[in-house]
Amino acid sequence: ILDSLGRRTAKFTQTEELNAFFAADPLTLKLREMTERLRALKDSVKADDIEARLKGARDQAVRALRDKSELFEEGGNVIKLGPRHRFSVNTQELDLTLLPRGEQLYLHLTGTDFLEPLANAELEALRPFWQMALESESEQLYRAEYLAGEVLAVADGGREGLSIERLKPLLAQPDELARLIRDFAAPRYKEGYEKGIHDHDAAAILAALLPLRDSAGLLRYGAEARALACLFWDLQRESESAAQWPQRARTSRHIQQLFGQDSGLRQLQGEVAMALQAFLAEQPLGLSEAVTGEAAEYLVQELSAERIEFVFSKYAKQLLEGLKLRLQGARMWDDYQQALAKLDGRPAAQWALAGNWLQGLCAQNEFAALHGYVAEATTLALLDAGFPGRASEVDLRFTVAGLMGEHARIQEHQLVLAVDDFFARLRKHREQFLPGLQRYQALRQEVINREREALRLAEFKPKPLSSFVRNKLINDVYLGVIGDNLAKQMGTAGQNKRTDLMGLLMLISPPGYGKTTLMEYVAHRLGLIFMKINGPALGHEVRSIDPAQAPDATSRQELEKLNLALEMGNNVMLYVDDIQHTHPEFLQKFISLCDGTRRIEGVWKGKTKTYDMRGKKFCVVMAGNPYTESGEVFKIPDMLANRADIYNLGDTLGGMQEAFALSYIENGLTSNPVLAPLATRDMADVYRFVAKAEGKPFSANELSHTYSAAEINEITSTLQRLMQIRDVVGRVNQQYIVSASQADSYRIEPP
Repeated sequence: ILDSLGRRTAKFTQTEELNAFFAADPLTLKLREMTERLRALKDSVKADDIEARLKGARDQAVRALRDKSELFEEGGNVIKLGPRHRFSVNTQELDLTLLPRGEQLYLHLTGTDFLEPLANAELEALRPFWQMALESESEQLYRAEYLAGEVLAVADGGREGLSIERLKPLLAQPDELARLIRDFAAPRYKEGYEKGIHDHDAAAILAALLPLRDSAGLLRYGAEARALACLFWDLQRESESAAQWPQRARTSRHIQQLFGQDSGLRQLQGEVAMALQAFLAEQPLGLSEAVTGEAAEYLVQELSAERIEFVFSKYAKQLLEGLKLRLQGARMWDDYQQALAKLDGRPAAQWALAGNWLQGLCAQNEFAALHGYVAEATTLALLDAGFPGRASEVDLRFTVAGLMGEHARIQEHQLVLAVDDFFARLRKHREQFLPGLQRYQALRQEVINREREALRLAEFKPKPLSSFVRNKLINDVYLGVIGDNLAKQMGTAGQNKRTDLMGLLMLISPPGYGKTTLMEYVAHRLGLIFMKINGPALGHEVRSIDPAQAPDATSRQELEKLNLALEMGNNVMLYVDDIQHTHPEFLQKFISLCDGTRRIEGVWKGKTKTYDMRGKKFCVVMAGNPYTESGEVFKIPDMLANRADIYNLGDTLGGMQEAFALSYIENGLTSNPVLAPLATRDMADVYRFVAKAEGKPFSANELSHTYSAAEINEITSTLQRLMQIRDVVGRVNQQYIVSASQADSYRIEPP
């Protein structure tokens, strides 16, 4: 940008002129905007913030590695929760994509059963590209053909160190040619070439194609393009503008040969192309306007020769001769000639008549292979006797054998090609297929981004807290408890999976015990979508799961998330948080979902639906506190409680008092700068330091990490202080639990 500005401002001599230029120049404005954005970014990103992010990422990686070695099996595809149960892990990332199914495009959430038809007129217009994924291949063009064409185009232009002179000697050295093409294809990974397959096939195609292209000359242009150009020139060469084209074409060609500039040729081709389009509009021959560009290029090439002489393929000549023999044999040749003569002055009608006869001829097996030359033969039949043309005997068709790739055009490892057809299909691919595919891909991504934003997918991916520690209590008790319940709800991996899936996991505890953190961690490790429904946002007024009946926007949003979870169906953990803030009638909606029927009535896009979760990897978890916000004891509906495994995370389980007390220390490790390093090391060191803080025997030689005497003393004294805090918090929470279990009729203290 600065170099460009330097060149563009060199002409100014007055300061006022220079200032005016800088004030209005779009490039300068862009540079100023970039500078301001960079300055703002630099100011917003502090060094300590970057360090904190790096530390969090490092700690997460260490914990993930520890989980992988202790919990995961079979290369990460199976996880064990507790001593008895193993679950398959969903490794597919949640994302939105578009899938064509039948005659419809569908929005699909990967890893789930979410499939919703999409109505979009622009995408519907691009239906031919729905199944296309690669720019290098279509139904009409094999990937190795495209690769061979790209190599040839680069060599023709003398780019990337390639040239025709370098290619030709390699035609006799197949291995060297294949190696060159392999190196050419390597950086073009987006085009999907398979090493050893498409480079091999492209080398075989190129070895046969290049010599034939030289001998074919201008017959390398497609038959339809040549047919249109010849007919147009025959009818329009006497016009004032067309009469000047040969001289202009020769002059432009000389400029190209002398100075390497082809702008004159391209300008003339554009003018001829417009004239061809106008001709087709006036004389509807049934040819596509897309062929006018190639026809214009061919016509300019013919006109630029010192002696104008149009060349026709031997296949068009064979068709005409074949038609004449058939008609003479049936004594219809004179009638055919008279019919053409009566249509003199009506080129489109003559074209249709001759074309129909030739199409009929090609319906015979003898001439079926020449169907692609009907247009050229039709033009040849209509040209004046004085038209400057001749028929060539060059064989344009060839067969490439021993191919390794797969495509509809390849039969028994062989590909039948024709020089003119190859380049016509290649041109059509570049000029029509690629822009259409790129338009489809851009529009597709635009639609996906818009729908992804509308669904708010990022909110549903489980993100465990960076401070989460899988402590001894979680590992030895809670994961086993959760595993027992999920085995009933989702089934386990292996042959022992239950078929009668049912149940509900309900976690009740005082505030801040980490119910949500624990379940989000489990969902993350299982690869489940964590659909968290916020109880306080629903409130006591919500009694239906229909978003239309929600009293406000916040509760409506939560109900939409709930119904989206039902719509997803598979690989989902539906987590309803703080249920003590919701109405019992709302919770009763889940009764049938949690029994053997595994059904629930939902509402999606304004329509009621019955969701059947039998056999699906779907689980329901509810969490709450013993008291409502008013201080009253929270009562779970009986019919729901009967179907639930209810656990109080705040209760000290029998025989696990030591692990329960230790969990306070383990959970607090990452929050203390002295103890934080222990969280990323062997947890056995933590237990040894805790034993030392409790006054038990200790040997520094047993530690897995080397600590100085000062570090050991500092860690021990910090742990002793934490234990004092733990004991006080523990007594407070025990009183909370006692109060929670106290019947109001016997209560002698505030709830």
